[in-house]
Amino acid sequence: MIWLILRVRRDFSTWERSTRIAFVLGSVLLILALVSALLAPPEVRMPVLGGAGMLLLVIELTVLWGNRGMISAFTRAQRLYMDGDFDGALALLESVRAKADARALTLLGNIYRQLGRLDESEAVLSEAVDKAPNHYFPIYGFGRTLLSEGRYAEAADAIQHAVELGAPSVVRGDLGEAYYRLGKRDDAVLALHDASINEPHRKLMAQYLLYRMGAGGPPTVEVVEGGLAYWRATAERFRETPYGVALESDVYEMQSRGIETHG
Repeated sequence: MIWLILRVRRDFSTWERSTRIAFVLGSVLLILALVSALLAPPEVRMPVLGGAGMLLLVIELTVLWGNRGMISAFTRAQRLYMDGDFDGALALLESVRAKADARALTLLGNIYRQLGRLDESEAVLSEAVDKAPNHYFPIYGFGRTLLSEGRYAEAADAIQHAVELGAPSVVRGDLGEAYYRLGKRDDAVLALHDASINEPHRKLMAQYLLYRMGAGGPPTVEVVEGGLAYWRATAERFRETPYGVALESDVYEMQSRGIETHG
């Protein structure tokens, strides 16, 4: 119910006229139904409350209909993001920025990070966290941006909080990296061992860090070939931050120690 009130308060003026009228009429009828339920004899109270429940459902559907453009924009931006078209996703989300919810703000903040625009990423993700303080999605994104800035202690706290809120196991890999950058080797090893990782670049980082800490063998040639290009690009993207500098050193170490095959 609180979600409904906050959503309507923010977006009502952007809805088309027919949707606003439907919402107002539904709200008036809901109030009348609730008042009638309070005044009605006990034997008819439950049917009246049932009707009020149906009216509430209609009102919720009206809110979703009124915001269908935002939902559609988020879905399209998400597809563009997954396809690697960050500029297209960015343009789409910035066009609906004024009424973006926590999901859209998180995606926008993640895109800013992918484009190396860390100040904007931090600001937008902080706003997303304020809108959804108990959901791991924006908190994890915020932690990733802090990590990219080289603010490792804050990043570890944020990512750990995301894990506590139910983030997927793969997020523990990011937590392990944050702990590694902090020099907390035991915590890093534990987090990395607990992570469930399939993406090639994540697998490379996890295996490499465990190797550096003496908790595993070197990454295989296949793993290196599948993930090193991503970390090269990431080091270049964040070259002005302590994280980018550290990552550049890691990439060099992977190569100079003969983990990567050449030619």
